[in-house]
Amino acid sequence: MDNQLLIDAIIIYKIDRFARNVGDFSDMYKELKNKGIKLISVNEGDLMEGTSLIPNIFASVAQWESEVNSMRTRDALTQKFREGWQPTPPPIGYRSVGADRERKTCEPDPYTAPIIRELFEIYSTGNYSIYDLQNWLAERNISSKSGTNLGHSVIDTILTNPFYYGWIRWHGEGKMGKQAPLISKDLFDTCQYVLAKHRNFLMRKRLHQFLLRGFAYCSECGQRYTAEWHFKPRFTRRNGKIAYYHCPKMNRNGCPAPYVEVSELEELVRNTVKSIQFSQEFVDAVVAKAKEFVDDSRKRATSETQGCINQRIALENRRNKLEDALLDGTIDRVVFKRKHDEIQEQLGFIDSRIREIETNSRVDIKLIEDVLNFTRDIGRTYDEAEEFLQRHFLRFFFEKIIVKERKIERVIYTPVIATLVENRQVIIKNLMLLR
Repeated sequence: MDNQLLIDAIIIYKIDRFARNVGDFSDMYKELKNKGIKLISVNEGDLMEGTSLIPNIFASVAQWESEVNSMRTRDALTQKFREGWQPTPPPIGYRSVGADRERKTCEPDPYTAPIIRELFEIYSTGNYSIYDLQNWLAERNISSKSGTNLGHSVIDTILTNPFYYGWIRWHGEGKMGKQAPLISKDLFDTCQYVLAKHRNFLMRKRLHQFLLRGFAYCSECGQRYTAEWHFKPRFTRRNGKIAYYHCPKMNRNGCPAPYVEVSELEELVRNTVKSIQFSQEFVDAVVAKAKEFVDDSRKRATSETQGCINQRIALENRRNKLEDALLDGTIDRVVFKRKHDEIQEQLGFIDSRIREIETNSRVDIKLIEDVLNFTRDIGRTYDEAEEFLQRHFLRFFFEKIIVKERKIERVIYTPVIATLVENRQVIIKNLMLLR
């Protein structure tokens, strides 16, 4: 009995000791189980199995240990958010920094950050769909972890992530973070507007495209006009066919709105666009902004080019060391070829990126020229534009064009233009036409 009391006392001492150090206690239990070691009591039997009190203590302490660790993790992540850092890993365009025992932060990735910035810039023009961006990113070697092209939803998530202009979120809270933003808030807002417009005008591809489809609305019932070709033998143009815009409820539900010939309505819209003029103050502001944009574009191009050059120098140094190792016989030829080919591929991609930066710089000047021509003479720029660009002009100016009795009853401007009209930065030269 004395020996049994001694054994029980030792067990109680061990439990008390290890209960003060949860990690050691849990580790001891796991180690004993893995090695098949048993604790046998004369009265209790096997203390590691069955309904003994000891296994229950082990299980309870292990659960408590897990809950404590979970709570500590949540507290650490919340504290990181309060200090201005996103608790979760940063999105593409950034990379995590910090040693193993340091709190992780993030910084723009030298390679992907300029590409993500450009992604926002080109999408804000309204000339690219998300499907276009998939190919654009693939050409720049931006892919998923599995090596496949980024999916539609992934690109949509990038374009709607406020992290890129500095905003961080955590459990329903938001604040400006300490990370270096890749884009401005204005550029982000512009992209959200373009996304909304694209969703609004998203249609299936059709055999015949009509300029005002998606813009013209019926004054009688509020339905969006559709357009179609009709066969009229007396018309020689278009092989006897003529196109009309009309309310889709006209035949089904007796909407009184009449057909209006495509060319007739599009001419009215053309005159409406020509009646819009930017104020001289606004034009001067655009010119000043254009100069600023050109300067920033040149600086950014210089910085990105230098970054590529630095990457090229680093890769060339790696290639030189690899070749030296081959000559010294310290590397296998198979390994040398694989690594050498990888470096050559990266060098080729960097050269391609440098050429692309130079090309984009030249495109920026052409873009500035187009913007200045547009602000100085809206009507002429609209007339000379291709039809797909005319749609973008209409999308820039109008939310809706309300048609009544084959005439434009009124227009609803986009929020941008409405604000400019209110501040007298946009002048409507013919108010009678627009009422």
